[in-house]
Amino acid sequence: MSSTTSNNKVSRHKPASSMPGSDQKVTAKHKIGSNFASTTKTNDLYTTPSSSIAGFFQTPPRVLNQYYDDAALRRALKLFLPKHIDQAVSNDLSAFGDRVLDRETLGLVLDAERNLPYVKSWDTWGKRRDELITSQGWQNLQRLGIEEGIVAIPYENTYKEYSRVYWCAKYAIWCGSSAWVNCPSLMTDGVASLFRKHLSGNSLRSERVILQDAYGRLISRDPKEAWTTGQWMTERQGGSDVSMTETLATYSPDSKLEYDAHGNVLGPWRLDGFKWFSSATDANMMVLLGRTKSGISLFCAPMKKLLETKDVLGHETELNGVYIQRLKNKLGTKALPTAELELKGVRGWLIGEEGRGIKEIATVLNIARIHNGVTAIGLWGRGLSVVRAFVKVRVVGRRPLWERTAFMRSLARMHIEYRANVLFNFFVSALLGSVEQEQIASLHGQTGQGLDKTGRLPGVKTTAAAEWLLRVLTPALKGHCSKTAISGLQECMESMGGVGYLENDDMQFNIARLYRDANVMPIWEGTTDQMMADDSVIRVLCGKNKSEVLGTLNDWVTEIVEQNSEHVPEVRFIEDWWIEFKATLSSAPKEEIEMKSRTIMAKLVDIVQGSLLIVDFQSDHDEVARLVMESWFFEKHNNANPTTATTWKEQARSDMKIVFGQADPSLDHARL
Repeated sequence: MSSTTSNNKVSRHKPASSMPGSDQKVTAKHKIGSNFASTTKTNDLYTTPSSSIAGFFQTPPRVLNQYYDDAALRRALKLFLPKHIDQAVSNDLSAFGDRVLDRETLGLVLDAERNLPYVKSWDTWGKRRDELITSQGWQNLQRLGIEEGIVAIPYENTYKEYSRVYWCAKYAIWCGSSAWVNCPSLMTDGVASLFRKHLSGNSLRSERVILQDAYGRLISRDPKEAWTTGQWMTERQGGSDVSMTETLATYSPDSKLEYDAHGNVLGPWRLDGFKWFSSATDANMMVLLGRTKSGISLFCAPMKKLLETKDVLGHETELNGVYIQRLKNKLGTKALPTAELELKGVRGWLIGEEGRGIKEIATVLNIARIHNGVTAIGLWGRGLSVVRAFVKVRVVGRRPLWERTAFMRSLARMHIEYRANVLFNFFVSALLGSVEQEQIASLHGQTGQGLDKTGRLPGVKTTAAAEWLLRVLTPALKGHCSKTAISGLQECMESMGGVGYLENDDMQFNIARLYRDANVMPIWEGTTDQMMADDSVIRVLCGKNKSEVLGTLNDWVTEIVEQNSEHVPEVRFIEDWWIEFKATLSSAPKEEIEMKSRTIMAKLVDIVQGSLLIVDFQSDHDEVARLVMESWFFEKHNNANPTTATTWKEQARSDMKIVFGQADPSLDHARL
């Protein structure tokens, strides 16, 4: 399926083998896109009319392997990975970059989009037996993601604190072709992290066997053994607020033992209620919130239970007290089965202490929010790769599109913001990879050996510092990147004109699909206002750990400023923003801080992204990294030239370098 060469390296300029037009060669830039068939021209006047088979036909763009084509992705890997690990993961990311664009994988995406999930509620004889039907495309994409380690990579921990950086890159490459099987993946990752936390301690009793078996399946690469999981919180009255949960959990051990489909005993708790918005309805298990006498608690349960004997239709299992009311009709993420579920006698196990379910589910939510950020750059990165390919073959008024300076200015702005978001995502993923090491070491009986593994985290000296930064930056990452990806993909659609707006069957060019799917991200796992106020950024900055969080942020900003103040003039903006940020938090009353929470979060994101852009440039003084950094700060202040360019021609060349990495894209096409 991969178009790798014999030495397992892929040419930077080689398109995926299934790309249309791969046999067409471009030899001169003004011929690009001028693909005419059976039409003659005299004195600039056409002598024959166009038809369905004659006239101009646009040369199809060549969408390239994102691992090579996406400069932001490559620079993030270089910045956050040691050279030997960057090289070690190169072959896998290269091959995967081909695989997600090959004809077979894109065919699975099309099948998942065309053949949407549905529910069969009744059998022929009138007995209710809810059965969720998903497409072969969806099922095979699920298997592909499992085999490729989309969940497994950070748990295999092959590269220790760098494993999450590797995972981040692969996940981003995956999102544009996943048809949203990455949604069950994010919940599986979060639940696996939660189970690992409990398995590394000593508080588990009879449920240890259950959690250990589930954990092994959640992190498996074997599709025959691997599980996915749903995470069910939302109810009709609450949205993201789970304080009014109406699902009731009763401790009621059954005198007659029942078993799940794999022979494990069902739990002693009975759950009854209604879940309003439940994704991953086809999962193997679920974690869900329920109210006990002690308060809201967290439970896990298998999706199916074993029948004592096969029924007359040959079924060996049935749903474990789950009834599918209906599937949601959504703007996007159509292939993802999201349902309303009625729970009647679900048998499950309590996770952690009674009454502490919200704290327990936070582990899952924080992982999910990091997935959300990486999904944002994954979808946007795919959209930008399509636009770059389109620009290289599109001619407007006899001029290649890249010669349109206003257009290229807009495209450069998109790439600048995208690169800042990519660095932000890799930084937070690297923080997570560092923080996870102590828990991983504890799980394997190596307590203490995972301490202070901060890897190549700029300005971060201890794991404790990484943990405080992770707490405050995770919701900021989700809140910011989920919004910018939507506006970015809208610009990508507009860049391609009417073709960009089409819901075409050619999944490699369908930016409209990416755009509609991206619109769930500011809502998924908490709205933007929730990320800023009650649940996240402001709560962390102004809560009981305020001094630790602000102290860590202050140390980090100070370290970045001191390391770069003599070499990068833009550092002064970071200093000014940080002074303003601290002053707001220290002087404003709580009500004002809440009202200004979006502004406060935006300022925090600016401080972090600006710092990372400076660090990126300083790492090797790359010319394009400098142009990106200068332009980004210009956009924030609008009081200087976007770059050091002094004329419009120099600015045009700078924009070209930011988008393509070189000032003349026709040279790139001559090599294709």
